[in-house]
Amino acid sequence: MKRQDSPSVPEFSGPNLHAGLDRLLKAYESKGMEVENSLLPPYGENRLRKSCSWFPGELTLELVSLYGWRGGQEKDAWESEHPFWFRDMSFSSIERAKAEYHSMMESYGTNPEDHELLKYSFPFASFNGGWYVLPTRGHPFTSSLSSPVISVFQGIDLYFYSIETMVNTCIEWVSHPEYEEGQPPREIELEIWEKHNPGIFNFET
Repeated sequence: MKRQDSPSVPEFSGPNLHAGLDRLLKAYESKGMEVENSLLPPYGENRLRKSCSWFPGELTLELVSLYGWRGGQEKDAWESEHPFWFRDMSFSSIERAKAEYHSMMESYGTNPEDHELLKYSFPFASFNGGWYVLPTRGHPFTSSLSSPVISVFQGIDLYFYSIETMVNTCIEWVSHPEYEEGQPPREIELEIWEKHNPGIFNFET
């Protein structure tokens, strides 16, 4: 992947992530989407690590903090009236993440060029054969980003510079007056995406 200027993001903050997730939840509920009802209770770190013994990578601070906020979505997005979306992927429970991980590895993970990246990437959100993952043992995009959000769907692409920029992007999308259970109009969506992840569309594989 090539880029003229390397992006940078602030050091990860668990409290900031939790505050952002709370704002995102409120943004959904302000639209009449009762997403709280679809979410499981949070995981303590010890329980989370024990429950993720199937995952070969190390759980990062981002993952520990994410699941320390809520435990993911109880049901698949297809079965939930108001899923908790991160753009077009819904927040996976640990049980669903396990199943999605194996599905990802049995499909995209069979490509030798992508196998090592995906083997150590945790699918925290998924929908309809696609995943948002957090890499836990390096990635091929840029060394200036320690834990970007990567989309695995019809390719493997850098989608957000960090889980915090992802949440901030989603907050502004959902809060926009023209948002309706999905994304705002495409032009507005891209403008907000670029605002929180400057230069994201300058990356080329």
